[in-house]
Order: sequence, then structure tokens, then C-alpha cells
Amino acid sequence: MIAGAVVLLVGVIGLLMPVSVPGPQGDIGCGNAIAADLSQARDVDSQNLANLPVLNEIIPHKDFVAECNSALSSRRSWSIPVAVVGLVVLAGSFFVGGRAGRVRA
Repeated sequence: MIAGAVVLLVGVIGLLMPVSVPGPQGDIGCGNAIAADLSQARDVDSQNLANLPVLNEIIPHKDFVAECNSALSSRRSWSIPVAVVGLVVLAGSFFVGGRAGRVRA
């Protein structure tokens, strides 16, 4: 039961921890795995000179919204299964624990 609770806690913390990507002037916040907040990434993308049609081919262009989406997807890909496994182990321990404690008469 303790192992299930720990695994569930790790999964939930993984879902709630903020996700960020490196940007031109520091980290760009992307929200967390539950609620994405791409506003800062959109602001950085809109200020990039590479968005101009001619300069787009000359200046390397980083799409920070796409990088945030990728980072959020990566966080979800491991934290959701970890939380589900923890929940299943925790729920299973109640059923197995109840049967192991009974004495047959």
C-alpha cells in the first residue's frame, strides 16, 4: 500500500510541476501537464524577427509553442501512467490486504 501511495504521489507531483523550455533570454514557462499556459511562448514567438517572410529563410527560427507542446507531451507521457499504476497498486492493496488479514474458521 505504501509503494502504491508513493508511486501515485510521484505521478501527481509530475503532473503539477511547472514545465519550461530554454528561451533566448531565460526559461519560458509552459504551464504544467494538467493545464498548459502557452501565452509566454506565443509572446516570444511573436517578437522573433524570423517571423518576417524574407528573414524566415535567413535567420534560424525556433518555434517555442511547439517546443512547449513537446515538453508538455513528454511530461504527460510518463506522469499519467505512473499515477495510474500507483492508483491501481493502492486500490489493489485494499482488496489483497483485506483478504490476507482474515482468519478462516
